Amino acid sequence: MIRPWKFLGIGMIVLLVAVGFSHKGWAEERYTVKSGDSLYGISKSLGVSIEALKKTNGLEGDSLKPKQVLTIPSSREKKADENAEKSSSSSSKKPLAMDSYVVQKGDTLARISRTVGHSVDEIKKMNSLPTSALKIGQVLLLPKAERRLDEEAGDLGHGEEIADLSQPEGEKEEPAAATPLGKWNNSDERNLFVRVVKTFLGVPYKLGGSTLRGIDCSAFVKKIYEIFNIELPRTTREQFLIGKNVEKESLEEGDLVFFKRRGNSSHVGIYIGANQFVHASSYNRQVKIDYLDAPYYSQRFLKGIRVKELEKEI
Repeated sequence: MIRPWKFLGIGMIVLLVAVGFSHKGWAEERYTVKSGDSLYGISKSLGVSIEALKKTNGLEGDSLKPKQVLTIPSSREKKADENAEKSSSSSSKKPLAMDSYVVQKGDTLARISRTVGHSVDEIKKMNSLPTSALKIGQVLLLPKAERRLDEEAGDLGHGEEIADLSQPEGEKEEPAAATPLGKWNNSDERNLFVRVVKTFLGVPYKLGGSTLRGIDCSAFVKKIYEIFNIELPRTTREQFLIGKNVEKESLEEGDLVFFKRRGNSSHVGIYIGANQFVHASSYNRQVKIDYLDAPYYSQRFLKGIRVKELEKEI
């Protein structure tokens, strides 16, 4: 008479253990990290927040290693996490809409950066990349182009605008001067000019500012040329009307490059060769290098202006 009760007791224990596992370990999914994965991508594909993933797996940072096994929170934990997110969503900013990009043969972070208009560091941060190395087939997450802010809006030194930017070149109020304002002594002087321009990289951006503690786009251009004995006007509106007009394909180091912003306002930078220009960016809050063929700038390019010319050897 004792043995049936013994078997019944063992059965109850097994049942309780099974129920316990069904609410914990057995309800949890496992995911093996692949090369190129990021916490952001995994969270979106599996429908669970980054914080929930980090909490469940005891992760302190955002870095992952290939073949690392992650525990995916159970549906109950997901729901609790979603409710917590909803309660705090009113006080937090919405994340940027993201696009995915599959790395192709020959791709580099620098090339992708030029194409999408975001810096290499920004792309690395978005995808938790420890280095700049990429693999064919790797998936990168990039912000959608339309979400990028319309930077430099109204950045004209004193809030002035350029009239009739949308009109053909010949119909502007005053045509630009036919010749540059000066000449380079030699190519070495122009190379020195580019090096001086690069020493300003990282200087903070400040609308209306004109010092190393904060500077805007037109003041940056003016200050650089002052070092090389050329006095430029203070505002972008005035700078737009001086010097010699240059086509995009004929730009040389030292030329000014202009871009259209909201309404009839404009933004200016200095071309340094290799399709690059340096400018005081309100979007990045500092003086930085960008690329003319980045979609954001390519679509807004107005014209180039030659301030100093290098005499061609005969």
